[in-house]
Formats: sequence, C-alpha cells, structure tokens
Amino acid sequence: MAPMRIRPGATVTAAVCAGVLLATSACGGGGGSGSDTIVIGYSGPLSGGAAAYGKNIQDGLQLAIDELNNQGVTVDGEQYRVELRSLDDQYAPDAAATNAQRLAEQDDAAVVFIPHAGGIQAAQELNSSRTEFLLGAYSSDPKIVEQGNELTMMIPPSFESYAEPFVDKLTRNGESRLGLLGTASEYGQEWTKLVTQEWKSRGGQVLSDNSIDYGTVSDFAGPVSRTLAENPDVIFLGGPSQPTAVIIEEARRQGYEGSFLLMDQAKFEEMEEFTDPKNLNDAIGVKPVRNYDDPGTEDLLDAYAEKVTKKRPVTSEVALNYQSAAIVVAAMEQAGSIDDPTAIREAIPDAIGEVGEQFHVSGFPTEITDAGHLRNQDLEAAYRTPDGEYEYLPIEQPDE
Repeated sequence: MAPMRIRPGATVTAAVCAGVLLATSACGGGGGSGSDTIVIGYSGPLSGGAAAYGKNIQDGLQLAIDELNNQGVTVDGEQYRVELRSLDDQYAPDAAATNAQRLAEQDDAAVVFIPHAGGIQAAQELNSSRTEFLLGAYSSDPKIVEQGNELTMMIPPSFESYAEPFVDKLTRNGESRLGLLGTASEYGQEWTKLVTQEWKSRGGQVLSDNSIDYGTVSDFAGPVSRTLAENPDVIFLGGPSQPTAVIIEEARRQGYEGSFLLMDQAKFEEMEEFTDPKNLNDAIGVKPVRNYDDPGTEDLLDAYAEKVTKKRPVTSEVALNYQSAAIVVAAMEQAGSIDDPTAIREAIPDAIGEVGEQFHVSGFPTEITDAGHLRNQDLEAAYRTPDGEYEYLPIEQPDE
C-alpha cells in the first residue's frame, strides 16, 4: 500500500477519526487547533545537555508569535491567533521525527521547527511523503538543502560559507600551523574536515586532531595541553558556547597567545558570560546579534530582557528564529492558507518583502533559494581584534 499523504487541517482530523486511527487521541477537544488558531510546531532539546540551546530557539519563536498576535494576523479574510506548541526531543533524531509527525497530524501544525541536523534529516523522510508539513530547519549543515526536499526552509547560513574567509583572515601574517580542538559530534567533524581541507589548500600544516565530546567531557586541560605541545599558530574549536569558552580560557591559562577559529555554534556574546572577554581576543566567528544595525534589533534586545531574561544575551538562535516565524506567518497571509504547506512554501519569496521591519534583527533574509535556504546577500562575520574591538568582514555564500 502506498503511504498515506496527510495535510494538517480539520478535515484531516475528521478523516483520521472516522478511520479509527488515533481516534482516542485526536478526536477530542484537546487534540487539534481551534478554527481560529494557527499552530506553529517546535521539536527541540528542552531538557538534557542541549536544553539551553533548545530554549533559545523556543524563546525566539515565542517572542515573534507574541508580537504577531499583538499586531493581528489575517489570512484569507479571517483573523487568527498564533500559538506555539513545543515538544522535547532531547536532541534525538528519532524523537524529533516522531514529535514532528504528532504536531502535524494531531495539532494541525502546517509548519514545524527543528534545530538539529539529525532531527531535520529524520523529519525530511516524513514531511513530503507521509505527513505534509513545512520544516523550519535550524542547522548550518549544508546537507539539509542537498536532499531535494521541497518542504524545507533552512534558516542559518551554511557553515560552508565560513571556512575560506575565516582561514584567509587568520593566515595573513604567515600563520601555518593549525591545531584541532573541535567538538567530536558529526556536525563538528564535518566542520573539522572543511577547515582542514581549506588550511591544507594554502600549504599550511594541520596538526593532531584532539576533538572533544563537548557534551560529556568537563576537564579540558589534557586535550588543550596536547594541542599546545605542537605549537599551533591558530586553534580551530567550537561547539556550545560555554565549553568553548572554558577551552579558550584553559588555552590562555596554559600560555597560548595565538588565534582562534570558531565554529558557528559558539557565540561571542555567550562566551563572554563564561570567561574574561580578553581571552576571546584575536578570534574569528559569528557576528554578535547586538552589533547588527537592523531596524528591529534594539526592540528585540529589549523584549528579550523584559520577557525572557536579563541574565543572558540574545544570540543568533533567538534572532534568526524570531525572523523566521514572522516569515512563515507572512507566507500564510500571502498564500491565503494556514494548512497547505506547499502553498505556504511557494509564497515565501513574496512574503520576505512583506515582513515588518520590527522583525528585521540580524541580517534579515533577502531571498530564499530554489533549494529552500533563507539567505542574506550581505552576510558578515566578526573578527575580534587583539585589542578587543570587532571588525566585520563580508562572507560570500556558495551557489546552491
């Protein structure tokens, strides 16, 4: 039997109930959305070691939804209230796919956000075959848009964009020896491979790979010591911001005075919370959100401090998902539909130009590629100088 294709909506819930499948869980008053409600789904790590990361995504989505509801949302002449429904997947791909299916089929979510590559790829096996939903994919892994999945919207820049300009910036004074201290995850190893290839293409020497499982290892002195024993000019590292900052601090404590090339998962503004900011000098990475001059940036910073916390900075996880939630709701308005994922996806190119400036906060997208990647053609990265000042350099994004 061919797989059943399901589109979220009240008629789908009725059909499933009539067919007995999920009758108990989906036919009552608590299963699907109300007729005047747009459900945005989210599956992410809300407990466990990656919970802070997952909460950042959730906060960005919720802040956007609050603002959209304050403005009012009208689709095809009807007024709607937007609601975020979140499920914890603890960073597990299988759980993310199961959650996405549940959000689409039981909660009538036409759009589901997932913030990790494994979960995204698992959901891509479902969202255009068995259960249709638009996938808001928050991961910089370029494999996401190489799948040919027509119902995927990739949110952050691909990490392929960063390797060449990062290496170029940190080899201008003859630096030739690269130490490797990246995270040992699949994502980290793909980054390591990319930087290694780029470094070798310049004739540089790549030293031993001392990658670390940032999620389980807490004593970084040994790997740092082994890396420094080979006298690197530049150290490649990165993963979640907190352990990355601790590794940087340990390297400085052991006497390292060279540069750091940072993966895009680590954020300067977060790392400043866990180490003396001076330790981060002479490093290249992602531009801090607070340093964007987009029209909505200051208001987002204020809203985050008021509604979420004053103790943590706004990162690109918050900002880019804030923008993306506004884009998909604008696409619903353009498409005249809250429950047709294909129509919503096809409306995104026009919707980008209709999103209010208050949602333009950190390099708002200027396009969505045919492969489904939201991109800003004026993408910049940040180099933190030896004096602690930020310099910004343009990043050219590869064709897809």
